Amino acid sequence: MAGLYVTIGDSNSERIAAAAERLTFFPDEYREIIVEPDLAIAWVSQDEPGLFAPAFHSATGVRVMTSGRVAWDESEWQRAEKLNQYSGGLSNRLILDQYLSGGVSAVERHNGSAALLIYDPREKQIHLFSDHFGFYPLFLYQPQTIEGCVISSFPEAIADDPAVTVSLDPASMAEFLWQWKATPPHTYYQEIKYAGAATHSVWNLAQKTYHCREYWQPFQEELYTSLPEAADALEQAVRHSVYIRTLPRLSPVVSYTSGGLDSRVVLFTAADPTSVIGFNLYDVFNQEAAIAKQLCQTAGAKYVGFARDDDYYPRWMRPGVKISGAMWSLEDNHFLGTREEIRKLGTNTVLSACLIDDFFKGYNLDYSDYGMFGRKLPLARLKSQREEGFRKFYPDSRPSMFAKLMEERQQEWFAGVPIQLGNDRDRLRAEDKRVRPVCYGPALSGPVMFRILPYDAFLADKAIADCYSRIPPKWKLNAVVWGEVVSRICGNSIVDANYGWKPGVSSVEKLMIFTRDWFRRRLGLIPKFQNKGPATDGSWPELGWYIRHSAIIRDMWETTSTSDRQLMTDLWGSNPWQKSLDQWAEDPYDFFRVATMLNYWAVRREAK
Repeated sequence: MAGLYVTIGDSNSERIAAAAERLTFFPDEYREIIVEPDLAIAWVSQDEPGLFAPAFHSATGVRVMTSGRVAWDESEWQRAEKLNQYSGGLSNRLILDQYLSGGVSAVERHNGSAALLIYDPREKQIHLFSDHFGFYPLFLYQPQTIEGCVISSFPEAIADDPAVTVSLDPASMAEFLWQWKATPPHTYYQEIKYAGAATHSVWNLAQKTYHCREYWQPFQEELYTSLPEAADALEQAVRHSVYIRTLPRLSPVVSYTSGGLDSRVVLFTAADPTSVIGFNLYDVFNQEAAIAKQLCQTAGAKYVGFARDDDYYPRWMRPGVKISGAMWSLEDNHFLGTREEIRKLGTNTVLSACLIDDFFKGYNLDYSDYGMFGRKLPLARLKSQREEGFRKFYPDSRPSMFAKLMEERQQEWFAGVPIQLGNDRDRLRAEDKRVRPVCYGPALSGPVMFRILPYDAFLADKAIADCYSRIPPKWKLNAVVWGEVVSRICGNSIVDANYGWKPGVSSVEKLMIFTRDWFRRRLGLIPKFQNKGPATDGSWPELGWYIRHSAIIRDMWETTSTSDRQLMTDLWGSNPWQKSLDQWAEDPYDFFRVATMLNYWAVRREAK
């Protein structure tokens, strides 16, 4: 498990070595342990150490390390190769040089999905930076205590440290069951909290003080005033962000590729598309997979199809919660089972287009859908009232035992965001509360990707953050600006497999295509997979099929202990075992959240 572990005021080498073991799940991971008088550090990574290992300046004693990746132009990589006064990975040599020449302000807005740690023994200070959006998971144990504080990328690694004392937080578990995630900064342990997105934390070991502030906040500049202006800025940002993350020194690159609108941008903006592998998941090779293959061929990338077997998701449940800490649902455990195949490809960088929906297609705005023929149209309109919670779709009732505490946490998190959304900035602030920190977000497997693969997130780029901060809600909704950007980058000859229309088409054209395909489906002119296991026409399977047919799921369900059944009943608000598995198959997303927590408890007991 790639990650970071830091103990402040404790340089016990045996303790930090044990922490490194807790962060390591695969034999091919790189590991470095650093012990100083004031702290000890464990760095475990999937990333090439020559590029990303910690850096050190012997003349000053200053150390720099990143967990995750910072992105650079090729000219900067070449400059790093000449910085021989420093030892360590090239990326961290550049940061170390920036810090020594320009101070803390020179490194605050580091460009990438990474936790950045600087230890300066001259000032007896430790600086910790999270990334703009909180892509990279970063958690703190009792930061105010200074000596005794722990920094880690994984809450479970802290909880399993014999030198710390933690207690469970069942309210966070209830929140996860309610709406796919806990309210930041809470975790499943009361003493372990998220460090915050775009934060700079400072521990002054001489003065025994701790201070934290936000170094970046969105929506401080004027919003774009025209669609071409917004599209120009976002197009340029996406092109450059992907380009610098697919340079030859970072290749071969695997990009998870579907037939949808989003992932294709990686194929068409890579520095060298021939060094990119479009990795496509499916159950049965279908129209979506065919479009993904067509996209790869058109862009000049290599296509690799990965066929999931009929036991794929159930089989990976236990490893999934072990690596994720159960902070996202097993319904999204798409990628763990592909790790071995991706490593066989000699991959140095893995990219995905996860979160485009959240960032630039208005998924977390407050909106209502248009309807036709009793079906929801893929067109929406903004609302003037903020909905409760993080997602538009959540259960009608909350577990009564924790309802009050959950409500208090929600009110605290959304404090300052009005219920009546009177302007664009109010809508964007509400959206931002649902987007950041990304490491809490459901439906993207984000933290797991950093722990299992040499993963990078091109959306973590500084320029993309600036675009996110300035695009009005009306151009995010219905993928108006994103559709225009994709059309410019990829052309509009290949349809979006999800909807059947080409990038950049108008709302009128979308409505006409939707109506046409609705009638074609009614007349049986569009074939569907039947009696082929969990296979669907899209990228992801029919989850209800697993609930009805998986022996692993049935065994898990039927052998759940009485104590776990009671705890789940308390958290869920009713007894889930009063419903049969056939009934649960009609509510698969609810079921998989319950299954996530059940597997998590089992894994945690095994770890004791």
